[in-house]
Amino acid sequence: MMTPPVQPSHVTVRSVEAVKELRDELSRLAVLPAAASGIVQHPDWLLFEVAWRGDIMAPYLVVVRDGQGKLIGYAPMLTCVHHARIHFGNRYLQVYRGYALRLLGERVVAVPEHRSLVERLVADALLNDRQARVVRIQETILPNALAATMATGAQRFSAVQVNMLDQVNWSITPQASLADYLATLGSKKRNDLSRRVRNVYKKLGEQTRLRVFETPESIDEYAALMKQLYARSWHATEQPIDWTLPARLALFRQLAQDGRFLAHVLMQGERPVAYVHGYRLGGRYLLDDTGYDEAFASLGAGSALVFQAVQDVIARFPGETIDFGYGDNQYKRVLGNRQIACGSLYLVRGATPLARFGLIVPLRGLYRWVHGRMRREQAASAA
Repeated sequence: MMTPPVQPSHVTVRSVEAVKELRDELSRLAVLPAAASGIVQHPDWLLFEVAWRGDIMAPYLVVVRDGQGKLIGYAPMLTCVHHARIHFGNRYLQVYRGYALRLLGERVVAVPEHRSLVERLVADALLNDRQARVVRIQETILPNALAATMATGAQRFSAVQVNMLDQVNWSITPQASLADYLATLGSKKRNDLSRRVRNVYKKLGEQTRLRVFETPESIDEYAALMKQLYARSWHATEQPIDWTLPARLALFRQLAQDGRFLAHVLMQGERPVAYVHGYRLGGRYLLDDTGYDEAFASLGAGSALVFQAVQDVIARFPGETIDFGYGDNQYKRVLGNRQIACGSLYLVRGATPLARFGLIVPLRGLYRWVHGRMRREQAASAA
């Protein structure tokens, strides 16, 4: 009599110690092409989040194995008491406060041939966890496959899109060489971008240079420069970051050791002027953040540095996707050649969460109507 095959299984890991034990196994999967949606899905990032904010967050990792016990996927999440607020005009409206799961990244981590199975088992784990009533997916390509999978069954979740306006994700598809990419821009755009870079260097003076940070040994200096520069950028008030936080430095060193950290800084002598901060994982470079010293805003130093950084990545790592992330900034539309709809989602169930998040639907409709009317009036006045 033949022994029936062992079915795939899943387990939920909730302790830091257990995540650390699985770290190498999880990392080997995360670095495979198309397995992870971004660096935040790497186990080192999850451990950093807990080390940084362990007083308010804890790991929630759904691990999926095949019938032979081999890891085929996982969903990296964090538990927290979450405050859901909606930015409506110049105000923030409180929608929900309570226990929630935050998915790191936009989907499960899995190689393409196992993704559907892993999504189903991760969904099963969440559907069967009675405490799981709110799951946050902060930035995702739409539609989201995991959300669709969780929207089935008796204990299903409902997806609520919370970005008030439609959003897009811009990227540069894999290029064989820098010359091939520059050719796609066309001579007029290419010459204009190159001229802007030359003008920035000319105006900043002979001491201007580009510095690249990517080794563990360079992280301390990079963090010190970023501490100065970030404080002089508009980002400092919008999203304060402690660049010299010990847990952050440890994360950057580990990522740099593994070849996953890549940052560019435009310098005027010893003064940092602009930065492009990014990561490499699984054949994808994510331009995570860019900014500049407000004193040099009129020079266009930030956009000039982005063009330099993009050229550097393509030249050194041909064949990698360059992901500009969430949002529709000017430089993304100029340099990108692929756009896809994206947004922010909450997956909710239960009477109270459904009632709370249900308020977003009419608010979103009203906001979009007001925004459309304002744009029509502006167009009419400009005509």
